[in-house]
Amino acid sequence: MANGPQVEKAGLENLLLRDQRQALSWVRENVRAFGGDPDRVTIAGESAGAASVGYHLLAPDEGLFSGAIAQSGRPFPSVSLHSEEEREMHFQTLLSVTGCSGAESPLDCLRSVPAELLQKASLVLPYTMTLDGDLLPDTGSRLLKKGEFVKVPLLIGSTRNDGSSTLQFAMPGPLDTHEDFANMVAAVNNNHPLPEETTQKWAELYQQELHDPAAGLGTVLANPSPKFGAEYGLTSLWLGDAFYAAGRRFANQIWADYGVPSYSYFFDVVTANVDAETLGATHYQEIPFMFGNRDSVGWVVDPFPADPEARTRFEDLADVMSRMWISFVVSGSPNNHQVTDFNVSWPVYLRADPKNFVFSVAEDSHLHADTWRQEALQMFIDLADAMKR
Repeated sequence: MANGPQVEKAGLENLLLRDQRQALSWVRENVRAFGGDPDRVTIAGESAGAASVGYHLLAPDEGLFSGAIAQSGRPFPSVSLHSEEEREMHFQTLLSVTGCSGAESPLDCLRSVPAELLQKASLVLPYTMTLDGDLLPDTGSRLLKKGEFVKVPLLIGSTRNDGSSTLQFAMPGPLDTHEDFANMVAAVNNNHPLPEETTQKWAELYQQELHDPAAGLGTVLANPSPKFGAEYGLTSLWLGDAFYAAGRRFANQIWADYGVPSYSYFFDVVTANVDAETLGATHYQEIPFMFGNRDSVGWVVDPFPADPEARTRFEDLADVMSRMWISFVVSGSPNNHQVTDFNVSWPVYLRADPKNFVFSVAEDSHLHADTWRQEALQMFIDLADAMKR
């Protein structure tokens, strides 16, 4: 994924996406041999995987897929594009970590580096792509507004507390002051501060939304302890919207504008393997449900509760979600799931009547209007150019 002037001069930018497209081309050419249909290929991903899905939706339509699933990710990029100077700095960091700084041909040196060392380097490099005039001819927000995206059915969503675990990974210490919040906003914007009136407006809006039943903090406390700080809850909501929810809503709106079906979900389950007061319904926790992983295979700590009655509710939701995902892959709609005792229909997202499908065990799964935090989320969309998205 490393980009920079040397990489770009060699025509090697955005290799991650190009590798993925090679794989999709192979699938299209060979899937019949495995009993598949080349005309019914769905790409899917969560988090960074969903970001990749988003970039492929923005790339030229080469008939590589017929549907897309983006879980906590979207075609509206969550990270800002980097300047040429920033890309060069990241490339030099890559050379330093891999021991290629003094190489006569840095690219040849990188080709000889063991995969384990490249993986180590990836931990200190940002996840970002580069406008290359080919796969990515313009920013994601501009391409979407111009209708330049792959027009296939989209299933997309986020979790109530999508930003909490990301924030705990990124926060340098307790978030006690408005300045701490503003610094997190700047960090998300490649350490370029936004105008103070912007961060102040966001702070005011999110303070008002902390306890909104529809999409507020839920079980997460606004100030869990001195370790987290008084601005923790507010910042976690903002970060979840910055990375996931704002782009999800914008994608749904654009799909609706162009008459392409999309389905939006809101995952609201606190799993048994996370702390309810600091993480809540956090990032990645929908994964065992959409895979129907009732036995929690591969999880170090079981995300499903031990109490038999509570576990049954989790397992029932996993059955419904996994069948909805399969239904979408097979038919382009999540409603052909054939769960006979489940009668909540998931509507196509409409501008005039935007709805999220809420997955919950605390109450039955249901629909709610996708109208929460309207002003706060719209600010991300309006600031797309300023934030280089």
